[in-house]
Amino acid sequence: MRIGSLQTMPWYLRLVVMVVIAGVLYGAFWYFVTRGTRTETAALSAEIEQLRPRNAQAQMASQRLNEFRAIYDARQEEYDELKALLPEQRELTMVLQGLQDRARNNGLVLRKFMPKEDVQQDNYSGKKIEVNVTSTFASLRAFFEQLAHYQRIVSITNFDLKQIDKVSSNHTINATFDLTAYYVSAEKLQKQGPPPPAPAAK
Repeated sequence: MRIGSLQTMPWYLRLVVMVVIAGVLYGAFWYFVTRGTRTETAALSAEIEQLRPRNAQAQMASQRLNEFRAIYDARQEEYDELKALLPEQRELTMVLQGLQDRARNNGLVLRKFMPKEDVQQDNYSGKKIEVNVTSTFASLRAFFEQLAHYQRIVSITNFDLKQIDKVSSNHTINATFDLTAYYVSAEKLQKQGPPPPAPAAK
């Protein structure tokens, strides 16, 4: 079609021709120029649809992992508290020394602090000590009150209390009892095993 004949055509025919030409140009541009982009977009859309279920599963796994970590932290805290109450065998010497210091600080005179046979249980053991002290009744009561609030697990058995014949202001009674300090032996600790490690994040 010549330009001269296009100029001689009525305006509405020229408009139709321009619209047709514009449509052809747009169609060619959409097909040839944007074809690669459309192909990549379709591929990305398909990949996104495949990744959505995996993403949902990963979110659920992350939530479960956080729950497991919270449970582990709580169990670890409980384990640390129980370990403080029930020391290991290698810490027993310090516990016994601490008990002797508490007795002396309360004004008790230690006349006997002799180890006896160990108490053996399934999950723990106990070091039994035969103790003989002289003191006042108030000092002995203060010592027992401290033992009641002691961080370590100890017990008093075979308690015997007698008044001293020669009463003085510092010593009025003589007390004999068995003091048992409980601990976890190395053999029992190996059987129980260490607490499980925290799950690693993926």
